[in-house]
Amino acid sequence: MAGWIGDGGRGDQQDAINQQYEYNNKMHSYNWAESLANYAYQQENLAIQKVNEQALRNFQNQTNFNGWLNRENIRMYEYGKDVEAYNASADSYKKQLDYNDIAYDIALNDANRVYQDQLIGFGFQNQDLLMKYHEGGEQASLDTKGLSNKLSQAQALSGLQMRETKLNKESFQAEKAMEDAGLRETLAAGKAEAAFKSQEARIGYLGKEGQQRNLGQAGRSAAKSVQALLASYGANQAAMADSISRAESRYMLDKRKISESLVNNAKMTNIKIDQIGNNLLNTKMDAQHQQDQIGLKFSQLKDRTDFNRLQLQQSMISSGEQHEANKTKLSMDKYQQDLNAAANLMPRPDAPPQEITPLGIPQTTYQDPRAPVEGPKPEKAINTVQRPSLFNTFLQIAGTAASVYSGFGLGGSDLELKENIVRKGRSPKGLPIYEWNYKHEPEHRYQGVMAQDMLELHPSAVVEADNGYLAVDYTQLDVEFKEV
Repeated sequence: MAGWIGDGGRGDQQDAINQQYEYNNKMHSYNWAESLANYAYQQENLAIQKVNEQALRNFQNQTNFNGWLNRENIRMYEYGKDVEAYNASADSYKKQLDYNDIAYDIALNDANRVYQDQLIGFGFQNQDLLMKYHEGGEQASLDTKGLSNKLSQAQALSGLQMRETKLNKESFQAEKAMEDAGLRETLAAGKAEAAFKSQEARIGYLGKEGQQRNLGQAGRSAAKSVQALLASYGANQAAMADSISRAESRYMLDKRKISESLVNNAKMTNIKIDQIGNNLLNTKMDAQHQQDQIGLKFSQLKDRTDFNRLQLQQSMISSGEQHEANKTKLSMDKYQQDLNAAANLMPRPDAPPQEITPLGIPQTTYQDPRAPVEGPKPEKAINTVQRPSLFNTFLQIAGTAASVYSGFGLGGSDLELKENIVRKGRSPKGLPIYEWNYKHEPEHRYQGVMAQDMLELHPSAVVEADNGYLAVDYTQLDVEFKEV
């Protein structure tokens, strides 16, 4: 560096200019040779491409025609199958309609039979109700007649019991009257016997007194004897008087008993008569109560019969309405099944329109590659170093290095040189990245950018090469040009 500063770097600059000039001449010759070779290669490649594309065009035309012919055959085959399917569905539709008619008739007959069975059942139930009602009426009549007979029998029995009671009372009274008469006769007989015995005792006493007096006794002995007879007579008379008194007392007691028995018999007879009357009254009330019950039961039977017959009538109406509803439902079900059958009926097929015969692939228009034009030959640079300062020396060195590096950083990135281009992504700065192969190198694949894209995105990195194609200075980009 000290040397550079000593002579200002002029000698080094001249050496660099000479080397760069020599390198530029070599590169110019090389690039011109490459341009000529590339032109010849492109012409050969274009000829091969024309032959290949013509063969491919013929193949594609024949393939398109074969595909059209196959599609035409398939169209007619599918149309025939559609016609067969339609005929089969139409036949199935007719059979389904026939089946629906038969099923509807069977179901309708079943519904009518069920309805007739219900009507017959309602008729039997109504007849049963009427029979029970008439039987209840007959039973009520028989029960009423039985109650009337029972009441008549009770009244007859009550009359007999009353007559019996009265007869018993009269018989009891007659018996007591006879008993009273017997008591009186017994008392009268007792009194007569007592009177007869008193008279007989008096006579005996008088006889004995006469006998005693006839004995001729006098004085105290005679008096004692008479006195003794008198005492004996008095005692007998007293005994007879007491017997008569006792007989009268027994008579009065027995008469009192008879009187009380008659009173009691009269009371019991009245009680029995009252009982007979009460029993008859109870029998009448019980008969009336039973008659009321019979009337109530018959009235309830009539109400139940009327209610049940009304229920039967409403049930018949409801059954008729249900029968009509069932027939309506059967009609709706049949209609639904007919709709389902119609839904399964395929539409009548129409032959699809014939496809237009395929057009031939148009001929490709080719553009011959542009003939290369030799660019101007490089000229030697002029050494303009005038003892520069240290700072200018560094700038000059850096400029030279950049010039040399840019010579190596250029890449042929023109779209016209590439084929089989595939977009691969973007760089961190958003530059589009592609993968391709050069037309003269179909077996090698490269990755980088397109010069045409860089004209818009980064024009300072694009230069035109000597062969007229665009090149890119990759040193200015964040994309690496590489073979993949």
